[in-house]
Amino acid sequence: MNQCQKRIIAAVVVGIAIVSAIYIPIHKDAVVHTACVSLLLAVFLSGASLWQLENKVKEDYITNLAFPLALKSYLCVTAVMAVLFVLLDLTGVWAIQFSWYAALQVIIIGITAWKVLAIGAAQEAILQTGEQVQANVSNWKLILADVDAMLKTVPNDIRRDVSEVRDAIRYADPMSRPEVEPQEKEISAILGQLKETLRENKSDEAKKLCAQIKDAVADRANRLKILK
Repeated sequence: MNQCQKRIIAAVVVGIAIVSAIYIPIHKDAVVHTACVSLLLAVFLSGASLWQLENKVKEDYITNLAFPLALKSYLCVTAVMAVLFVLLDLTGVWAIQFSWYAALQVIIIGITAWKVLAIGAAQEAILQTGEQVQANVSNWKLILADVDAMLKTVPNDIRRDVSEVRDAIRYADPMSRPEVEPQEKEISAILGQLKETLRENKSDEAKKLCAQIKDAVADRANRLKILK
């Protein structure tokens, strides 16, 4: 158990202690009992949401942060209702019926549960979109990695041309689409030819291949602009 988890448990214990300290000495009736139960439930839900957030991996942190945020309105409304209804009941100004108080709590919990379910569905959609984006950019990243690796061993007389190829690929739109798949295959094929040419120290032919790659990258960029 880490320090954060210990603090969450301590906060829950303190919350229970505060509610109990207020509940024990006052006159008790159905309204007071309902207020006490609703406050204790709010304390437990707060601790559970923070515990869930603390145990999630970093990649899911943003989406799981929404669970505590969804409880914010529930906690505020529950606390205000408990204080208001208990004070009005104890002072004799007005006493809400137990059934109405319980019904309000059920409605608030239902709305909060709907928020949590909606957040869960949105989280799944966000993760699926993220995976799709990652898949669409991975191919272009691999092409860039090939050129970066090539630059480490390229001869000095062709280094400038290969650097221009690397910059053209680096600053191009990494998002791939089916419509530009032929251009990307062409770029990969020419890169393969470039590797073989560099191994054979054919500088003039390598420069021509670099020019072809830059033209293919520019063609791909133009097609992507049209598709947007």
